[in-house]
Amino acid sequence: MNIGHILIITGERIICFSKLTVVLYLYIPAINTTMKNLLFYAICLIALSACNTKPGKPTSDSTAVYHVPDEKAIGQTIKNAYAAISFKEGEQPRYDELRKYCLPTARFINAQGDTTQTTSLNQFIYLYRTLVESQHIHYFYEHEIFGKTEQFGNVAQQVSTYKTYINKPDSLTETGVDFFTLIKTKDGWKISTITWDVEKKGLKVPGYYWGK
Repeated sequence: MNIGHILIITGERIICFSKLTVVLYLYIPAINTTMKNLLFYAICLIALSACNTKPGKPTSDSTAVYHVPDEKAIGQTIKNAYAAISFKEGEQPRYDELRKYCLPTARFINAQGDTTQTTSLNQFIYLYRTLVESQHIHYFYEHEIFGKTEQFGNVAQQVSTYKTYINKPDSLTETGVDFFTLIKTKDGWKISTITWDVEKKGLKVPGYYWGK
């Protein structure tokens, strides 16, 4: 093994030592051969030690080990919201219950058309009620297939891939992706916005949003 090999194996930390060795060899002739050899072997030992050092474990807040602190509570709020708008034959959507899971200022943003439609919580409930009654919907089931949650302090976002069944429990009506933004309040996590788009010609939900 020579200094060249040591530099390749160990990187920048040993480069500093090797430069010192060169200086001692070239510019300090007063050091005898024995001392130079001892210094060289010391550098070799340091290099071997650096090569055998195991990398440290990821810190608790690194991306490798980070866990969303309130993931369960956030997921439950979203699950409850889906459940509030779903209903079986002979039932009705629980419109007032939906309000429990949203901020009063919540916004619903439908991005599936050529133009974006934004509604307030009250407007969304009114439009949904009108749709159910005018289209004679007697069964509606929408639920999350895959969700990915991010949180920082009192702010969270969940990407939620969902499927919708209307009137026929065994016939899929719609597949799409909801983007939920939530705020943590004294009463728990509340939905601030829901923005969504749906599968259509030329737009399919990618594997990433299926958890693949």
